[in-house]
Amino acid sequence: MSFLPALTDRADEPELMDSGAVSPAELDHALDFLSATNAFLGGWAVMRERLEVWSRAWDKKKIVTMLDVGTGAADLPLRILSWGRRRRFNIKIIGIDTDAKVLELARARTEGEESLGLMHMDLGTFAALGGRFDYVTGSLFLHHLPPAELVPSLRLCDGLAVKGLLFSDLRRCRAAYAGVSALTCMAGRVSRFDGPLSVRRAFLPEELERAAADAGLGYLRVRPGPFFRLSLAGEKH
Repeated sequence: MSFLPALTDRADEPELMDSGAVSPAELDHALDFLSATNAFLGGWAVMRERLEVWSRAWDKKKIVTMLDVGTGAADLPLRILSWGRRRRFNIKIIGIDTDAKVLELARARTEGEESLGLMHMDLGTFAALGGRFDYVTGSLFLHHLPPAELVPSLRLCDGLAVKGLLFSDLRRCRAAYAGVSALTCMAGRVSRFDGPLSVRRAFLPEELERAAADAGLGYLRVRPGPFFRLSLAGEKH
């Protein structure tokens, strides 16, 4: 008998981090865990690969603007800025998140970083402001969306992006579920609960491809990454 779920369909059960019932200490610990997994288990790797390709055509005399949706601890915007500075790119990033407690912790972690601004706002409200950015990014943002909001959210992101979209997320499979369950078994309560659930809420590659097609965004492609990561990304031409 297998103790692993079938994972045939995406789960729609809310994660603890989305419930508002997590203490600041638990939230801080969970953000540390997420930042570490982004750094060492593929989250940053799949985004960096696309940035390395796209930046070959960037003009170092011009500012590159980015919007990071569901920015969380803002660890990936910080990595993007560090990566850009080493290559002498002038990058400016705005990060948005719907969780005020998360943003409070993110502001403490990013204090003094003048190229990064953080805003407490949901995607729809932000899009209504009419701003435009060269690129819209998001790490582990898509799997937090209810199924009915995935396609509309992709369209909103496309409307905000002048040049392209870059999302990093998880691949839904039993090996990923087993690996994340093992990795989080000694972690805090939030990571133990949300980690395996994140895999259950995550995607098959063909599901992301279908969502991009349904959104009318034929320029987006799904690419596999290390440690059961996926990217959904593309540049407009």
